[in-house]
Amino acid sequence: MSLEQLKAFLAKVKGDSNLQMKLKATKTPEELIDMARENDYELEN
Repeated sequence: MSLEQLKAFLAKVKGDSNLQMKLKATKTPEELIDMARENDYELEN
């Protein structure tokens, strides 16, 4: 996982209430990774 990618993704989530709701609904790390990928961020588990 790239720390820069994680920070950038979290910054995007912070400014987007829709992404915040989706993040709260994730139940597994894989769901979080998939959500990040859908928003053009590469996170790995």
